[in-house]
Amino acid sequence: MERIRYDDLPALLRAADTNSLAGQRRLLLITRVQLTSLIAAAGLGMLSLSGWAGDAAAVLAAVAFGTALVTEVFRLKDRPDRLWYAGRAVAESAKTLTWRYMVGGAPLGIRGAGGDGADTRLLDRFREISSDLDAGWLVPARGSADEITTAMRRARALPLADRRLLYLRERLDDQRAWYAGKSRWNARRSTLWSVGLAAVELAGLALGIARAAGLFEVDLLGFAAALAAAGAAWVQTRQHQNLATAYGVASHEISLIRARADHSVTEEEWALFVSDAEEAISREHTLWRASHSGG
Repeated sequence: MERIRYDDLPALLRAADTNSLAGQRRLLLITRVQLTSLIAAAGLGMLSLSGWAGDAAAVLAAVAFGTALVTEVFRLKDRPDRLWYAGRAVAESAKTLTWRYMVGGAPLGIRGAGGDGADTRLLDRFREISSDLDAGWLVPARGSADEITTAMRRARALPLADRRLLYLRERLDDQRAWYAGKSRWNARRSTLWSVGLAAVELAGLALGIARAAGLFEVDLLGFAAALAAAGAAWVQTRQHQNLATAYGVASHEISLIRARADHSVTEEEWALFVSDAEEAISREHTLWRASHSGG
């Protein structure tokens, strides 16, 4: 049975995917450094020290604020968020076209209008979607430079029964399992962060009451507020709850679509089935991009 490896996918898809992941890692690193610096500055700022220790705390607080400022300027200049989002958009668009081509999904079906000049139409669509990214954001990934690989042509040449098995196993089943796993992972992270933030806010409330009662003089409220704000900003960046919901819906939708696979007997019916399945997968990405871009 034919198997599709990552290196068998088009060069455009692999380049967009690789650069998108690099943008994601860069954005998350910048965010971690910035939030950690602000928390450190708040912690150092609450210290009431005299002599050289007080000067040292003030200097370190200034350094922490400076680090946060530098990371913010770098983020605005480098825009790793745009590389992450736009890169994934191109990668997902290229992936759905690749699978339509390999297994004969509309509008790149084996028979009819879709089968004539399918290679040219696929390359034209690749050219269109690559225009969404700046040239500097498509640094080639390792592996083949081909846009239509030998494995893709072999898959397209398979009989309908074999193409059906390939698509169900390596596209729908794999994608459904990925969505389900990510949904559970994000749901757990959402719960953990909610509990953690609630604990910080409860601690801030207790500290405020204790200071108002004169139990101690150290002002920890500012530090607790900075910690809670940093946690909320990180949760907003990661979007755990939104992703848990979107991935869960996508997993169930793919399951429902997969159940109809056996009803696609002819090439024409199969082409429409693949098109419907790819549209369902594309809807998840549309929701993901909207939630991250604010649109």
